[in-house]
Amino acid sequence: MDIDIGTYNADPEQYKKLVQELYAQHPPITLPPEYASFIEKDMLRFLIRLARYKFVARLIKKSDCLLEIGSGSGLGCIFLSQHCTEATGVELKCTEIEEARSINRRSNCKFIQGDLFELNLPEKFDVVIALDVIEHLTVEQGNRLIAAMASRCKPHGMIVIGSPSIYSYPYQSPLSQASHVHCYEQEELMTLIDQYYHRTIAFTMNDELVHTGYSKMAWYYFAIGFSPKLTE
Repeated sequence: MDIDIGTYNADPEQYKKLVQELYAQHPPITLPPEYASFIEKDMLRFLIRLARYKFVARLIKKSDCLLEIGSGSGLGCIFLSQHCTEATGVELKCTEIEEARSINRRSNCKFIQGDLFELNLPEKFDVVIALDVIEHLTVEQGNRLIAAMASRCKPHGMIVIGSPSIYSYPYQSPLSQASHVHCYEQEELMTLIDQYYHRTIAFTMNDELVHTGYSKMAWYYFAIGFSPKLTE
């Protein structure tokens, strides 16, 4: 492939060699429509979405095996697989599983199509996460979700829940409002997770900034549960 390397390079021959290797080893990836729309219309939302996964990446260890519930088109799970031993994404929607598999280039990341409540996953995980999932469920289903995540955690494992604040609902996009069943107040979310974990920690988020500020002024919540009670 003839690649234009421009003019301003300290070592043109070496630079061209490296660029050619880059193109040969990493063929172009077509982003799924959701992310393509972010790039076309709202790049800030794209960066905020990745910032949520960056926060989770700072919480996990290289030795961890991670399960993501509701992995969607896979970009976040692929991101996290760069920071742990193995990442597995579970997604109900066939279309998004196909998108995830089409962009995945990492051998330590895999995707499973199915409903968490019906899947038989024999292994336990160090970390189980669900970002932007629980708000798509009824309160009863949300309770089942947290219980199911606890059952898939190792004894000293943790879960990370990420969900938009109930106070952000009037400002959410039409797509979000059409799919969100129950958005939580922070204390409500913490009370739910406390039922299944020995310790729960709350964070709030505005744009890409994660903090411990006043929850009613936050757009997004993180709740982290440590050591599931079900393993006793």
